[in-house]
Amino acid sequence: MKTTDRIFAWVILVLGCTHCAVTFVLHKSFTVETIWFLSGGLAMIFGALLNLVRIARLDDKLAARVSALANLLLFALFAVATPWLLHRELKGNPQVIVVAIAITAELVFSLRQCFR
Repeated sequence: MKTTDRIFAWVILVLGCTHCAVTFVLHKSFTVETIWFLSGGLAMIFGALLNLVRIARLDDKLAARVSALANLLLFALFAVATPWLLHRELKGNPQVIVVAIAITAELVFSLRQCFR
């Protein structure tokens, strides 16, 4: 299970880095939308890093709780709100589904670690 947990955390990290990297490719000028797009990638990166800390420190309940809170917020944003807003464009954005699956898995892993 620890390996699966780590794989999902790395998937989120790589997708967050990719999201940040393509920000200025997709958005040619610096606008509010550009800031929001970049912020989404940074949120994924920070969430993934919190998950990696939690995985490395299995006995640390604080790390598990902070990770669970971050995953809950990421779940609300990337697994509920984003697919709902992009429901007509999901075929052209499969990364949204991959992020939603990875974040849902990380939420489950972090909640399990909180309550054991």
